Amino acid sequence: MDGSVKSLSQPTGLVERADLIFPLTALLVKCRKLGSPLMCLVAWEVIVRLGLINPFFCPAPTSIVRELYALAFTGELWMHLYDSVSRAVYGYFLASLLGVGVGLAVAGSRVMEALFDPLIELIRPVSTFAVIPIFFIWFGIGDVSKVLIITKACFFPIVLNTIAGIRGVDPKLIQAARSLGAEGFTLWSRVLIPSALPVILTGMRVATSMSVTTLVGVEMLSADSGIGFMVIDAQRVFATEKMFAGILVLSALGFSFDRIARIIQNRVLAWHKGM
Repeated sequence: MDGSVKSLSQPTGLVERADLIFPLTALLVKCRKLGSPLMCLVAWEVIVRLGLINPFFCPAPTSIVRELYALAFTGELWMHLYDSVSRAVYGYFLASLLGVGVGLAVAGSRVMEALFDPLIELIRPVSTFAVIPIFFIWFGIGDVSKVLIITKACFFPIVLNTIAGIRGVDPKLIQAARSLGAEGFTLWSRVLIPSALPVILTGMRVATSMSVTTLVGVEMLSADSGIGFMVIDAQRVFATEKMFAGILVLSALGFSFDRIARIIQNRVLAWHKGM
């Protein structure tokens, strides 16, 4: 009897050990991911401090952080950051509305496909920066043109993934839904869009990084505010520490946008992971 009780208690002990081991393992994995960036920063700092690189051309990380703190303390950073985030967010959401809308229309109608597909394939290969002069002539050099340029850059990943997602739905799933009486709006809302959602959200996530990269170019070419403007303005007066601080902010901004998109994607597609 005692032996059986002892044998039954062993799995419980294993489970308790597993509960302790798994969080520690996850923490170690996260530390390993941070290891290489930290090593690069330390090596960078040491090389500059030893005088192997002129700090005018490549300031030390500590100097960049000190400059970033000064920009934040004076409020200059927050002013530029607000303008940049506003332009990126407005352009991205406009592209999302247009991209998903046009994508659903093209995927669901042969008439709309014949109308929009040639236009999409003609405009898509054209570089976003090649059409900047046209947008400036049409809409001026204010925020409207900047938002529309970002919209153009983000539109195509979203519209193409929406079309691919709808067309990639399993035909057997559609037939099964129709056999149960699903047609029109019910078929789209209950079968087609939920099935295509993983692909659509992937396109929307890709577009987040494109919004930041396009934002930088637009603000460097024609703007009097924004992080991109701050970087190019610092370069003009050879303020390299400020220039690197702006680049660091842009990197953090792109990383933050991607993380937010990933969190939303995981929340919306929680049901999909279990399939």
